[in-house]
Amino acid sequence: MNYNIVAYSIYLIAIIYVIGFVGNSLYKNGIGFLINTFKGDVHLANAVNKFLITGYYLTNIGYSVYVLKIGIQVSSIIELSNILSYKLGMIILSLGAMHLFNVFTLVCIGNRNKKSAKADSPNN
Repeated sequence: MNYNIVAYSIYLIAIIYVIGFVGNSLYKNGIGFLINTFKGDVHLANAVNKFLITGYYLTNIGYSVYVLKIGIQVSSIIELSNILSYKLGMIILSLGAMHLFNVFTLVCIGNRNKKSAKADSPNN
């Protein structure tokens, strides 16, 4: 039996769910972090949040489509499981790496803003 259609179907359903759920979660829950990072500038935080979610979706949808192709005929449940775990794992891993990079970058920006605010304060 050829399981390629099953593999494509499971992959697409899973990846749409993962990308959508994670993207929505990051967008809703990240705004507070961004407002803090940008010293209470809500307008800037909202703009950056929209840029981040747009880049997130473009990157992950593009990568998901790029790795969509299954180069072999999947003929068993074990092969199906192996292929799906590899493909979904790579995308979830890239999501995590991208998120950690963004958080690290924003923490560095926040720390720089706090240092410049201390340097500019009259109590210094």
